[in-house]
Amino acid sequence: MKNKPGIVVLAASLALAQACGTNEQQQPSAVPTVEADVKVPTEASAREDDSLDALFREAGQEFDVPPALLKSISFVQTRYQMVEGAEEFEGRPTVHGLMALSGAQLEEGAKLAGVTVEQVKKDARSNVRAAAALLSRRADALQVDRTKADKWAPAVAEVSGIENEEGRRSFVHNEVFRVARLGLGTLSKEWAASGQGLVVEELGQQAQALAGPDYAPAVWRPSPNFNARPMGVKMVVIHTCESSYSGCWSWLTNTSSGVSAHYVVREDGGEISQLVRDGSRAWHIGATYQCSNNSGVECGLNGRSSNDFTIGIEHGGYASTVNWPVGQIDASARLLCDMTRDHGIPRDRYHIVGHGQLQPYNRTDPGANWPWTDYLNRANAHCGTACVLMGDIKAKYDAVNGPVLLGKCQAGELSTPDGVGRFNHFERGSIYWTPTLGAHVVMGQIRIKWEQLDWERGALGYPLTDELTTPDGVGRYNHFERGSIYWTEATGAWEIHGDIREKWKQLGWERSELGYPASGELKTPDGAGRYNHFQNGSIYWTQATGAHEVRGLIRAKWEQLGWEKSYLGYPTTDEQAAPDGVGRYNHFERGSIYFTPATGAHEVIGDINTKWVALGREAGLLGYPLTDETKTPDGVGRFNHFQNGSIYWTSTTGAHEVHGPIRAKWESLGWETGALGYPVKDEYAVTGGRECEFQKGFLTLNTATNTVTVRMK
Repeated sequence: MKNKPGIVVLAASLALAQACGTNEQQQPSAVPTVEADVKVPTEASAREDDSLDALFREAGQEFDVPPALLKSISFVQTRYQMVEGAEEFEGRPTVHGLMALSGAQLEEGAKLAGVTVEQVKKDARSNVRAAAALLSRRADALQVDRTKADKWAPAVAEVSGIENEEGRRSFVHNEVFRVARLGLGTLSKEWAASGQGLVVEELGQQAQALAGPDYAPAVWRPSPNFNARPMGVKMVVIHTCESSYSGCWSWLTNTSSGVSAHYVVREDGGEISQLVRDGSRAWHIGATYQCSNNSGVECGLNGRSSNDFTIGIEHGGYASTVNWPVGQIDASARLLCDMTRDHGIPRDRYHIVGHGQLQPYNRTDPGANWPWTDYLNRANAHCGTACVLMGDIKAKYDAVNGPVLLGKCQAGELSTPDGVGRFNHFERGSIYWTPTLGAHVVMGQIRIKWEQLDWERGALGYPLTDELTTPDGVGRYNHFERGSIYWTEATGAWEIHGDIREKWKQLGWERSELGYPASGELKTPDGAGRYNHFQNGSIYWTQATGAHEVRGLIRAKWEQLGWEKSYLGYPTTDEQAAPDGVGRYNHFERGSIYFTPATGAHEVIGDINTKWVALGREAGLLGYPLTDETKTPDGVGRFNHFQNGSIYWTSTTGAHEVHGPIRAKWESLGWETGALGYPVKDEYAVTGGRECEFQKGFLTLNTATNTVTVRMK
């Protein structure tokens, strides 16, 4: 970080250019990483996501606040995430919801919106309404001209939760208004069309500040909260602010906060603040170092304050963040490259550590979804770190024409976290090796899916094969220790493992009727089962039923009925051909679905199913079902119609079949709503014909004359 102090232009000037529509900030320059073919959402697409627009529009209309302004605040504060903030700095209340409400403001907003504090914390609509009500109340108090966007600035500053005046200005103009100008999709366009939206001139003059003394691209915002460092720098600690960028750096430069960090990185990566010199001791971590929290590394530091030998990088955002913005990760990686190079810090997971790693008893940041591999790969790429290829991994690289297939080496050779294997990352994939399984190539979308599943530590384990072409020539796959990942252009990459994979294998893999996987293995809503969807069907599994496929119109019927949550429950057979060769069926825990081209797919369940089974199912006198089980018009009974008759049931009469001329006569008399009521026996033989007994009488068929007579009880 041998940079000369200088002048850096603040984000205001950037926002001015962006407001003109000619120079929107782009994603960072491409860094060759193994994730190069991932379609990461751009900053613009993330801003313009309209999935919550209805909430912002409703709250804006209710409390007379521009919906686009609410949306911009939400993006700046949480990037539209329903956060439940964790404590990062003592004395600073945790934030909640899409709008990052906290403390007294959360309580006031809840009261104004007529909802409970708990609703504001947990319910997205209540959270947005509370923020809108709070903003509207501040606008009233400040006598804001609601028809002019720039006049909202003091009200937005009031609800920011920031005490520092410079921090408030930055939050309003360099974040909320800047984001609104860059565009939030439909709501921004509506605000502009109303004539009340932001215009370029309202941004004001560009501001200037000193560049960071140790990292020139940073803005120097000195914090008073530091002291002399007693030793050299040995590690970097990664933090999350549990707030937005401006709220974070303004708190860390507040004397009364008693905390600080060396750097803070904005969510889009467009600005970094340096608050404390690298050579000084910032107050960013409260833990005494214990090497047992860090895989036994640097045990000579045990008992020392972790602040003594670490640099702290805070990141606008939350430990609960699911998808970290690529711009932020890349900007932080550039900073990390610079400081590790200057201080001789190894770029590995033992010297670049999370706050929660060193302070696990009350911190979790940067959270489970921090992209450690991508982050360190980017830092290495920015630093031009050379890779080492050797042994079986080099032999595999050479054997597959690695320079063409995989590209240049990006990381490794490195040990896997479990200590069993070794790996190298390349531009377009990776090679993983273990002593028992050898070296295998994983690349492209299959590699991305494996990474999402937590590499070799996940359900699949290590690769058993290179990426291979499927026999039909359409897809690609890797087999792993405990499963597989299959990919096609149409379906994407999905994992399949365990009993579900065994069933798919038994059926013929992708050449079966099911085709390729269209989902990973997922848990059913009732928590009892697991399933994968495929192109042409599904496989469902429970411990009790095993794994069975359901497809075609039988699957469509089961889906219509509510899947496993329906009365049928889980499948207990695969789809089977009926003995007559005409129909198809699946049996389920509490019934069946039968299909023929002529009748379609219909369920038969409960006592009606028991009766139909007793009569010989489709091979019996009734044939295939024509309807699902249906409630009778009087609401008392249930019935299925079949090709050659019906079965009717009530709790008092049980299930009984009616067919032929007797059924036709009963139908003409009004079914169960007629004078006879429900059948109480199946049809039986009598002298000269057939008869069926009903609740209130009998229908008797004279087989010689083919006439049916009624006899009441």
